[in-house]
Amino acid sequence: MHPDEIWMCVVEERVQGAYVTNLESDSSAAHRDRTTTPSNARRVRRRWLKGIAGVAVVLLVAAILLAVYFPYSKRSVGESLRETLPSTLTVNHFRAVYFPRPGCIVEGLTFRSKSSEPNSPPLVTVSKLTILGSYPDLLIKPHHIARMVLEGLRVHIPQSGHGGNFGGGTSTSKITIGEAIANGAVFEIARANNRPPLRFEIHQLDLKSVGAKQAFSYRVDMHNPEPPGEIQSAGSFGPFNSQEPSKTQLSGTYSFERANLGAFQGVAGTISSSGTFSGDLAHINAQGYTDAPNFEVARSGHAARLSTQFQIGVDALNGDIVLSRVNAFYGKTKIAVNGSVAKKPDYRSKFTALDFAVSEGRIQDVLQLFVHALKPPMAGVTSFQAHVTVPPEGKPFLKEVTLDGDFGIGGGHFETPQTQAKADDLSATARGDKKTAQEQKQNPSTPQENVISDLRGHVSLRDGVARFSNLSFKVPGADARLNGTYNLLTEAVDFHGTLKMDTKFSKSASGIKSIFAKIIGPFIAKKHGSVVPVVMNGTYDHPHFGLDLNPAK
Repeated sequence: MHPDEIWMCVVEERVQGAYVTNLESDSSAAHRDRTTTPSNARRVRRRWLKGIAGVAVVLLVAAILLAVYFPYSKRSVGESLRETLPSTLTVNHFRAVYFPRPGCIVEGLTFRSKSSEPNSPPLVTVSKLTILGSYPDLLIKPHHIARMVLEGLRVHIPQSGHGGNFGGGTSTSKITIGEAIANGAVFEIARANNRPPLRFEIHQLDLKSVGAKQAFSYRVDMHNPEPPGEIQSAGSFGPFNSQEPSKTQLSGTYSFERANLGAFQGVAGTISSSGTFSGDLAHINAQGYTDAPNFEVARSGHAARLSTQFQIGVDALNGDIVLSRVNAFYGKTKIAVNGSVAKKPDYRSKFTALDFAVSEGRIQDVLQLFVHALKPPMAGVTSFQAHVTVPPEGKPFLKEVTLDGDFGIGGGHFETPQTQAKADDLSATARGDKKTAQEQKQNPSTPQENVISDLRGHVSLRDGVARFSNLSFKVPGADARLNGTYNLLTEAVDFHGTLKMDTKFSKSASGIKSIFAKIIGPFIAKKHGSVVPVVMNGTYDHPHFGLDLNPAK
């Protein structure tokens, strides 16, 4: 064989050997790869299983901790409710909620006072109570509830002395509530003598930052029962002083709209009010205004605007009101008022006692409150002071109200032409002006309107009858001193007294009257001089002035 062929064979063998070697190497590497892949997968699976097991352990521990220490469990919530409101607590259904937020739903919640009378309604019932928290709060603020919603809340406050006290302990609850909502709630206050309870219907109630040891803000929209009307208020309340509830602080603003005064016997109209208040429950200082565009005393039938600016004190624990300064405006007359509307022994509701003062007012405005006639009896400038009481006896207003006062009227005249004509006739007769008196009788529709001056006296109103004493007035030519009554219910007038005239009695009459006057004149002159006994009786619409033949001794 040729040497070149021998060399080529050697080279070819070496190349083939290297190729085979490479193939074997590749095959070995592929085999190694095939044999190691399941092992890696097992390691990966083991790592995942360990992770899952760890998470499961954590979740299991968390579940155990939640089960043991979950703040919204039936036991925990029940203890917190009894701690907040000491009482006998019953629950119809309870369900804990874990996701997405921790909390619970309580249905058929009832609080009963341990001192309640048998068969008495529960003090508090809630159809459905929803409590929601947050998991971060469980770690950061474990006693905090983010939101609480009370559906079907009913609160019943029994009469004093009929049980209904909560336990007797004091609340030591550490729970705080971010927001509490109780829309559609009802508060009822029981009353004596089988009267229906006062029912406050809460349209919307929103409380924020509620806690036993801190003040919370509130906003309420509600229906007031007496007088019926709508109240809106917003402000701050608390913290509640469990040792001395009367010292619990509050403040805010309010508005009272469309209140119907017809709920009170004897008065009518609608009233609105707004203002601010602050203080503690026993001494709330309030200021604001009221406006009644159609106020009237029902018996009179006269409606006019009555508005006030006021500063009052309120005891929220018993509802007593002290009027420290009230300026009332009726018609064109300003009336200053102070007094109280408060509970008194032997009365089933509030006893009203007020002091009134008028300076340079209009007597026609004041009289319009009480008389049924189209026009009040008299017009003129008046000043008076009076003490008025309204004992709650269940009578019509004019029979229930009492008044004692002193008054003065200047520049007065009667509002009806017929009555003023009689006053003018009296003045002309007293002056001996017979011609004027006769002309006045012939033309009663054109009175001379002699001014009634220095009218003053004392008045006492009881059972709808005003009794006047030391009543005196002057008209040109005459000076009168009278005592008598005016019945506000029937408008009957009955006054007796004396009339001092500028002229002699015998010269004050004409015709047949002059003959009669000349016969009795000497006796009157001898005994009384120019002072004669007179009577004024009849009714407001048809008064009669004349000689009193039977004067009281």
